[in-house]
Amino acid sequence: MKVVFTHANLFDGTEHTELRKDVSVYVDGEKIVSVEPGSKPLHSGSREIDLTGKYLMPGLVNLHAHLFGDGTPSEILGGGESQKKFLDSLKTQAGMDAFVATVRKNTQQALYSGVTTVRGVGDFCYSDVRVRDEINSGKTAGPRLLVAGPAITCKGGHGDGFFSVSSDDPEELKKIVREHVDHHVDLIKICVTGGVMDAKKRGEPGEVKMTLAQVKAVCDMAHSLGLKVASHTESTPGIEMDLQGGVDTVEHGSSLTPEMIDLFRKNGSSITLTLSPAIPLAKLPVSITKLNEFCVYNSDVLVKKMVEGSKQALAAGIPVGLGTDCSCPLDPPYNMWREVRGFAKYCGVSNAFALQTATLGDAKIAGVGDITGSVEPGKEADLIVTEKNPLEDLTALRDVTMVMARGSLIEHPAVQKNKKMEELLDTIF
Repeated sequence: MKVVFTHANLFDGTEHTELRKDVSVYVDGEKIVSVEPGSKPLHSGSREIDLTGKYLMPGLVNLHAHLFGDGTPSEILGGGESQKKFLDSLKTQAGMDAFVATVRKNTQQALYSGVTTVRGVGDFCYSDVRVRDEINSGKTAGPRLLVAGPAITCKGGHGDGFFSVSSDDPEELKKIVREHVDHHVDLIKICVTGGVMDAKKRGEPGEVKMTLAQVKAVCDMAHSLGLKVASHTESTPGIEMDLQGGVDTVEHGSSLTPEMIDLFRKNGSSITLTLSPAIPLAKLPVSITKLNEFCVYNSDVLVKKMVEGSKQALAAGIPVGLGTDCSCPLDPPYNMWREVRGFAKYCGVSNAFALQTATLGDAKIAGVGDITGSVEPGKEADLIVTEKNPLEDLTALRDVTMVMARGSLIEHPAVQKNKKMEELLDTIF
């Protein structure tokens, strides 16, 4: 398929942070072949799409997603009989097929919202792997998926017995990494600390669970097999252990010390900010989130600590990426735009910087910056179109009018939004 987008207002995702006006972008198959000022004669067999008055930019990259939920608050997260029934259903073929269908739908909703690359950082039974392979083979539409399979932790760690597989033995943890690699995952996800839903102390949402020996065992094995490691980490002591153990991307984050900043630089590690779940949990009543006041308090603590740590990292030149942590309560798969806008609002960066972070910045952290994240010749054609200027108002990203993923064009992307949920989120985020 040959397409030329003409007369576009282009944000190309590179360090050039201003709009380029009246630009033509030529696409041949999956690749961008040229980006030129003005409108040149069409390449042979090309279809012209006139974007006069509209805005063209790279597709968004979501660095932290769980694709099994649609953001509807559920008692399953709290354990008990509901969680047991859910896990039992995954042991049947019919239950697993239905679950994968949900993952497939949520992945497509992310694509229709303008997210053309998703890093899936924790699934059940390698469901993300299955959907990724369907997308790559052309069986179903979807964004580029980079998937971790089930999260890995210690006994009693975050998600143990639910969404994580666990062991306390470093050698057994290495075997789990090998098993994940046998399933052809793209990265490894561990849970070094707990989270707001399993915290035991008020004001400490990220109790350290894994030992340094356990973290090093996972990281060393993953690195020896050519994979990077992302870690669920929600406290300063947890980040310190991440960096000492060799973690590549600290997911969520907390406040940093000068010594930790030096380790970030030495290791080449980064932070993935995830405001999308924490803000609703901190600001909405428990009658809606189905959690408790303990979680509300710790969510508020986490928001403040994540923002503080991200600001410290930015000031020190440490890469900060963005992810939604979707599937958490009030956190659907189509709201990456809220994360981008929240980054600008809470961390005080410009709209252009926030958008660049959510495109090329995130692509680089994910290890795919050489193939996506910017509108440049030779890059894969991952593009979105908006009616309004996102550099003036990031809510322009809320309703994209066109999506192209690896050269496949979706002209009228239809996101199935939960209207009530969106109204709630609009009041706080």
